[in-house]
Amino acid sequence: MRIGDIIKEVKRQIGSLQRQAGKARRYQALHADLQVLDTHFSHRKLQSLEHELSECTGEIARVSETEQTTRDQINDGEARLAAARRGLDAADEKITGARAKVQQLENEIASLRHRIEFNEKHAVELQQWIDRSRREIESAEIKLHEQNAEIESANALVEETARLLEQKNQQLEHLTADASKRREVFHASDQKLRDVQMSLSKDEVRLAAIAEDLRELRERRDATNRDTETRRARIVAAGAGHKTLHAKVTEARAATEAERQTVEQLFARVRSQEETLRQNQSALAEVERKLAAIDRAIAEKESRHEVLRQLNEEGEGLAQGSQALLKSKEFEFAGALAAQLGVSHEFVPAIEAALGRNLHALVLRDNARAAEIVSYLNQEQLGQAALVLERIDHRERPASKDLPQNAIGWAADKVRTPAPLDALVKGLLHNVALFENLEEALNAIAKNSEIAATTLRGEYISHEGILFGGSGKVRSDSLLERKARIDAIARELIDLKREQTAVEQRRVAAESQIAGGTMALEKAVALHREAQATQTASVSKISELEREQQSAEHELESLEFERVTLERQIASADAQIQQFEEQSAQLEGKIAGDRAEISLLEAQRNEALRQEEDASALLAELRIAAAT
Repeated sequence: MRIGDIIKEVKRQIGSLQRQAGKARRYQALHADLQVLDTHFSHRKLQSLEHELSECTGEIARVSETEQTTRDQINDGEARLAAARRGLDAADEKITGARAKVQQLENEIASLRHRIEFNEKHAVELQQWIDRSRREIESAEIKLHEQNAEIESANALVEETARLLEQKNQQLEHLTADASKRREVFHASDQKLRDVQMSLSKDEVRLAAIAEDLRELRERRDATNRDTETRRARIVAAGAGHKTLHAKVTEARAATEAERQTVEQLFARVRSQEETLRQNQSALAEVERKLAAIDRAIAEKESRHEVLRQLNEEGEGLAQGSQALLKSKEFEFAGALAAQLGVSHEFVPAIEAALGRNLHALVLRDNARAAEIVSYLNQEQLGQAALVLERIDHRERPASKDLPQNAIGWAADKVRTPAPLDALVKGLLHNVALFENLEEALNAIAKNSEIAATTLRGEYISHEGILFGGSGKVRSDSLLERKARIDAIARELIDLKREQTAVEQRRVAAESQIAGGTMALEKAVALHREAQATQTASVSKISELEREQQSAEHELESLEFERVTLERQIASADAQIQQFEEQSAQLEGKIAGDRAEISLLEAQRNEALRQEEDASALLAELRIAAAT
């Protein structure tokens, strides 16, 4: 019987294992398909990322080339600008020299024009002198004719007047010489006056030219001063802008450093979250494996429990008649007596030995049908059966007062029974002591013949002193042992289900942790990407600010160069202005001296002219006197 039970149970387990093997094969196939799909997806994603990487690399190369080209163009432009500035400075110097030369030529032209005008005036005056001299000559010739006539008429008086004439001639010669001297003095004074006037005119023209140059230089200096002030204001503004840009660059670098640290912290956080997620996934996999093992164990236990329960329900192990009655649908039973008892596994052989054939008894629900049941067994020749009649009061037997020495306990105390069967079981096990081995049981029986004894190995000594013992090679599964196994499996199932519940809770907690970890990881990855994007934007901003700072530095250098150039031009203009002012002061002093000298010469000329006129009048009188 035990081999058949084992075969049935093994067949059931084989079916369960086959179903589990089919599930495992389907799982392996699905897992292989999932790995293939994951590999294809990863390959496509890798190709996409490599394509994006190549595009980004090409874009970076193009941007680098564009930046280098732009930098070269900027450097070439700055070089050309510096060359143009140097050319502009040289052109300014040439223009300044040309202007000075033009001004000098204009001064010479003005001087020549003034000299021409003076010569024209002098020519007019000479022409007037010539006309007056001609008129005087004509008048003198007329007078000469008259005098000749008078001389002819007054020849007589010549001799008389010769002496007087000689005297008058001497006076005339003296006056003529004096008049010549005065005329020479007058002409010398007049010539000197003309020279002084010419020099004064030249000095005035030169002074006017110097004043014009001085005015132009001052205007240029004022314009240059305004340009210098403008450059200084722009330099101050550019310096402030440069400081602002430097502060922005410093602030941006500090922000970039903080963002870099944030990125590193977020990267470490992502790594930590990934590690935590891997640990949680490993824990979940371990929990899944453990849960699968528990599920397999539960399935196995439930299968065994179901097999044993069905065997118990079918009365397997009972007497042939008892099995036939349980399978019959004509009678109702509360079950086998063995199925109602609860015995620990280690006491099963002892209790079975003590109860003997009583374990094959069926608990009858209706005592009135007991005779009918026995008649049915006899008619059908189904074998013998034992029946427990309900509602029959079992007399209670007095228990032995003292437990025998070396006894484990009373057998009745080791059996758990329902209340209706408690008296029956206690009666069947009345004064049955439980011993560990047969020797101790025999010694106890020898000392107290009122008791029965049973051992853990299944030997039994009845109240009548009959010893039941021994075992064969093939031993069928006993009812109590099967019941103990069913109870043990039930307890194991309870423990396994409790453990399954705990493991499922752990799995739910692990899944929750994985979900939370996944969300935290996704959030950390998003934060990390956002921080990387922010850091990239900050780096771009720093590059832009550095370019603006370099541009501001170049502009500041250019403005400084222009300011220095303008200051040099201002210094040169100041030197020229000072030189022109000195020349102007010298010319003004010279002009004042010339004007004083002109006034003196004009006074001398007027005095000489007056004396000449007086001498001419006196000469005329002498001539008249000589003529008369």
